[in-house]
Amino acid sequence: MNKDWSKNYPSAENLTEEGLDENGSLRKMLNLIGDNQRVVDFGCATGYFAQLLNKKGCIVTGVDINPDAAKVAGHYCKDVIVADLDFVSVTEILPSQEFDVAVFGDVLEHLRNPWKILQETKQILKKDGYVVASIPNIAHGAIRLSLLQGKFEYTELGILDNTHLRFFTRKTVEELFERPGYSVNIAERTKLEIFSESSLIPQNKREQFNSNIIKEIEEDKDADTLQFIIRAYPWTKEGGSV
Repeated sequence: MNKDWSKNYPSAENLTEEGLDENGSLRKMLNLIGDNQRVVDFGCATGYFAQLLNKKGCIVTGVDINPDAAKVAGHYCKDVIVADLDFVSVTEILPSQEFDVAVFGDVLEHLRNPWKILQETKQILKKDGYVVASIPNIAHGAIRLSLLQGKFEYTELGILDNTHLRFFTRKTVEELFERPGYSVNIAERTKLEIFSESSLIPQNKREQFNSNIIKEIEEDKDADTLQFIIRAYPWTKEGGSV
């Protein structure tokens, strides 16, 4: 849930499914959500993702911490709730409601206790409901190379966004969902080359590092993973996924 209103959101008015980047989290999350679903979008911001879901026949309830963003999101969401998930429970703000899909698009890493939020979210999902989420990968090769230089510098955007409270690798993303009782599938990932000139990762120069070190890092399957795209189903009381 983006707590900084000054950060740029995509323009909902100009955003179309056809125009989405195939390597982007919006495209990959959208692909995991069927048509005509009842969706709760945590961290809905200005409703840009809700607008895309509307075109798939989905009915969207938005939740965001920022009241100004929430006003804009009201154009695309059936309901918008202004709430800080660090201080309220999911069931408190969404009493007696059930959803097919709960979306956390780059949200969980901003929360003090994402495990608690995921635990509570199970109570608002329908019997066959599930969570779709995108989460940055702290083990991206550019981060690893920066750490070798003793650097861990926060930025305005990207993996080291200065509003991130939690950091996850593939293993700890799986644990994030398994601990509160989900069967988790890392369905997709967005990719960004280690030495890309992107503001989303630290900038490193290949010539600064031993070629063997670079080779070892590049051999890791998640060295170029920017975000994990997750689909997770709650486990039933009988011990299986729904």
